[in-house]
Amino acid sequence: MCKTLQLALLSLSIVSTGRAETPPEQQAAIEAIQGIASNIQKNRDGTVRFVRFSKPVVTDEHVAHVAAFAQLDYLAVVTPNVTDEGIKHVAGLTNLDTFFLSDSGLTDAAMPSLEGLVKLERLYLDRTGVTDEGLKSIAGLEALTMLSLEGLEITDAGLESLVGLTNLDALRLSDTRVSDAGLEQVGRLATLRDLDLSGTEITGAGLVHLSKLESLESLDLSGTNVSLESLTALASLPKLELVFLYETDLSESDVVAALPNVARVRVNPAPGAERDAWQRFLDGEELAGAATDNTEPEPAAPGETEVLAPMNERIADDETVPDFQRHVIPLLGRLGCNGRTCHGSFQGQGGFRLSMFGYDFEADIEALAGGEEPRVDLENPEQSLILLKPTLQEDHDGGLRFEAGGWEYQMLRRWIARGAQGAVDGPRKLIRVDVTPGEVVFARPSETVQLQCVAVWSDGTREDVTCLSRFESNDEDVATVTRNGLIECSSPGDTHIVVYYDNSVVATPVMLAVSDLAGESFPDVPAPTPLDELVVDKLSKLGIVPSELCTDEEFLRRVSLDIHGTLPTPEDVRSFLADESPDKRSRKIDELLETPAYIEWWTMKLADLTGCNSQHLGTTDMNSPAAGQWAAWLRRRIEDNVGWDEIAAGLILATSRAPGETYADYAARHSTYLRRQEPEDFTAHDNSMHYYWFKSNNQTPTDRALSFGYVFLGVRLECAQCHKHPFDQWSKQDFEQFTQFFTRIKAGVSPEAREDQTQLKHKLGVPVKLDTAALRRQMYMRVAAEGLPIPWNEIYIEPPAENPQIAKLLGDATFDLNDYADPREPLAAWLFSEENPYFARAMVNRVWAHYFGVGIVDPPDDMNLANPPSNGPLLDWLSREFIANGYDFKWLHRTITGSRTYQLSWRTNETNRTDSKNFSHAQIRRLPAEVTIDAILQATASDAQMANWAGNVNQRKIAHHPRSVMASSLEYPLLIFGKPLRNTNCDCERQSQPTLLQSLYVRNDEELLNWLTRNDGWLAETEKAQRTVSDEAATDPAGQIDEFIKQAYLRTVSRLPEEAELQRSRKHVQEAETIPDGMHDLLWALLNTQEFLTNH
Repeated sequence: MCKTLQLALLSLSIVSTGRAETPPEQQAAIEAIQGIASNIQKNRDGTVRFVRFSKPVVTDEHVAHVAAFAQLDYLAVVTPNVTDEGIKHVAGLTNLDTFFLSDSGLTDAAMPSLEGLVKLERLYLDRTGVTDEGLKSIAGLEALTMLSLEGLEITDAGLESLVGLTNLDALRLSDTRVSDAGLEQVGRLATLRDLDLSGTEITGAGLVHLSKLESLESLDLSGTNVSLESLTALASLPKLELVFLYETDLSESDVVAALPNVARVRVNPAPGAERDAWQRFLDGEELAGAATDNTEPEPAAPGETEVLAPMNERIADDETVPDFQRHVIPLLGRLGCNGRTCHGSFQGQGGFRLSMFGYDFEADIEALAGGEEPRVDLENPEQSLILLKPTLQEDHDGGLRFEAGGWEYQMLRRWIARGAQGAVDGPRKLIRVDVTPGEVVFARPSETVQLQCVAVWSDGTREDVTCLSRFESNDEDVATVTRNGLIECSSPGDTHIVVYYDNSVVATPVMLAVSDLAGESFPDVPAPTPLDELVVDKLSKLGIVPSELCTDEEFLRRVSLDIHGTLPTPEDVRSFLADESPDKRSRKIDELLETPAYIEWWTMKLADLTGCNSQHLGTTDMNSPAAGQWAAWLRRRIEDNVGWDEIAAGLILATSRAPGETYADYAARHSTYLRRQEPEDFTAHDNSMHYYWFKSNNQTPTDRALSFGYVFLGVRLECAQCHKHPFDQWSKQDFEQFTQFFTRIKAGVSPEAREDQTQLKHKLGVPVKLDTAALRRQMYMRVAAEGLPIPWNEIYIEPPAENPQIAKLLGDATFDLNDYADPREPLAAWLFSEENPYFARAMVNRVWAHYFGVGIVDPPDDMNLANPPSNGPLLDWLSREFIANGYDFKWLHRTITGSRTYQLSWRTNETNRTDSKNFSHAQIRRLPAEVTIDAILQATASDAQMANWAGNVNQRKIAHHPRSVMASSLEYPLLIFGKPLRNTNCDCERQSQPTLLQSLYVRNDEELLNWLTRNDGWLAETEKAQRTVSDEAATDPAGQIDEFIKQAYLRTVSRLPEEAELQRSRKHVQEAETIPDGMHDLLWALLNTQEFLTNH
């Protein structure tokens, strides 16, 4: 929501529509305060029940009108200009149950007006002129359950007036002059459950009087001089759960020892804990990493340890005992037994089920050797079903898997005969699998190469596991592979052979040159940057000669659309073509990176990635402003070129409150971001962005783990929720341990703040009075706009539990999260480590995919081991340099777009015509939805509108964020051109494929046709220009027509027409009924060309 609209809404007064007609005298009163009262609500019978005065213009005269509202049950007067004269008119409002007078001009003089309000349950007199004398007027209000007297000049004497309030549940006395002597009167309030004595003059001597309050649950003594010894008087309170002692000298450990009956104690943060992980990250301090106890020896380097012969050779030795993890499970995987179409399926086959793709060793050994129908026979191994069925000695739907007497048979028989042991002492750790050769470059089709696989274990063992590994080709048109690892070249091209063993997945590049220009025969191709060198190095192996450089017109259009989502203007094109300086392309890149459109477009990209959608933020109770703050937070960081690591840290490590910040302080601070006058800046660099953790589709630990993997790692972890990931190293246990990082992150309100939030809601009439989400949000928007606190929900971290919480970093160590106040800290430390194999690579790959239409790893959000990069050295170099340059987005944009590789033409040659993944030519790409519609609007806009199209972005589609996950929330053209709703963890949510609906839209949709002919559009402008030409031009208007045609081409396809195009266009325009009609046809035709609708 734009700021202007938001403020306009805030300034409105809300009058709900009753089901019955409002009594005339009340209607007259409503009309008298209409526009003055901030909020008016009615009962079903049309009578007024709720009035809030908070605007500075409110006077006593306005408040006097409330006397007409006999049924009023909620009244708030929170403006200093209202005095006793206005407040006295409430005397007859005997139906009031909530009266909010804080910060008004109330004094003792008007307090007698409250004496007859016998139904009053909640009364707020904070920071008014009420003294001890005034409190006498409320002594008889026995229905009161909440009384707030914060900041009053009251003393112990005034508390004597409260002892008759026998139903009082909550009493707020903070920042008053109450001392220990007054606690004797407080101790007589037997029903008291919540007591706030913060900032008072007590020293603790009177706390003994509170020992009578058997219902007391929460006590705030912050900012007082209570001693540790005096607190022991509270140790007998049976229901006391929470004690606040902020701004005191007491330590948490001492207070806990003194009050063993209290579950939660809150004191000032201990030395070293004043800053949370986010603040320490900003200060440049190293985050606390994983505390591991890895005592496994480092395996010997290759060549230092003997490699055990493969099992198919060693099984003849009677001393060889197969291992369940190292040999049995890999063999079952190689044979396909635990695959998804066989016994690894969720329902199993033939009453026998294994874990899918293995790695649940306990379940698998139980399935094989346990239960009523074990598959192994320890007494007679040859009668084991695991031997009889795969050899077809008994019926087997899976067919013949191995021969009786073969090495597979012998190995399984030996394992059974030696006791069929499972994974002893848990699974061993496989360090890696070394596959040789590491790259295969074939010389001709039908050539073969044998792979060898050596497993390296943490105990130093090295074993040839070729016979136990599975092999797959990612493209059998290029190369095939046998079950024994023999690769055969099929045809020219490149692919990978993927090797699977245990939890290891290794991809080996395989290629055959597509021409005779490979290797030493490769021509001298310019490679002016390290990026280009790495691309050309791969192309030279394949004999693929890259295309020529694109033209200046193509470069300008391409880079303008890619960097800032905006077509170059005709003036931009003419100016760029006229510039003969050799560095004009690099200067144009720098220029585009400083435009408002760049900021907006890449804010959109990050908002897509992180899932900013207001409908997912309903738990904030302020979803629209929250979504706007989320986008603004990202926008500020793109504008200031903040590094990706800092942006990610601001999301990952976000909490709502700083250490030691009370809920009341948080609610007040967070409301200032929506204040109408001089709002605080939510986007400030030291603010984290906690809304990421509020997303309704991101609330379970599982959902958070999946989202984290998608956003920050570029991996899809969904498969590992249920079984071993088929294309990566993650097991189900790995995933379950990874989710532990997210279990203590909570969205809502922390237990210690629940009472404060509840009281703040009641103060505002929520939820009893304003009992719908819409009414609540209306109230919250108005209150926050006034600069007053509203009851925000929060993101907080639960403290560690008693039992260890074992977590595991993906592909890394396990450790106990109970050692960390915030379990995300070791996760972030791992993520931002330079050795992290995912974080930088994932972002680099996504940005690369944006510029080339295909990722170095593709799809860009599926960076699994079986989906290796098409150019590993290129991705490694870009990632390494991205880190070295501080995760600088502009560095990344400049490096990619400034490369010769990016600036290649889309026109192909004989060698690269079929290349789609090695970046030897530009790919023709469909424009993103927002860019497409903006381009149509820009092409049809007047010259004046177009002149600032890249600078005036507020109404641009690249600034249009989805407000809901419903398709109907998007404008129709954005929907059909594939704009994402940010509802899934998948880059594929943004659709880039052409559809019939898109074609129909640009051909004949009424909206598009109206854009063409709008009164403030370019065609209307040309019609005016054509009508005012001189007689000479009117006699022979060809020159003007040609200029119109050139402008149409420059506006749409960013180039001048070729001579043949100019002649055809001129002929059509001249033969049209009028020149404007002909230009209309031409512009419509250009908008329908693939040249306009694509980036090339």
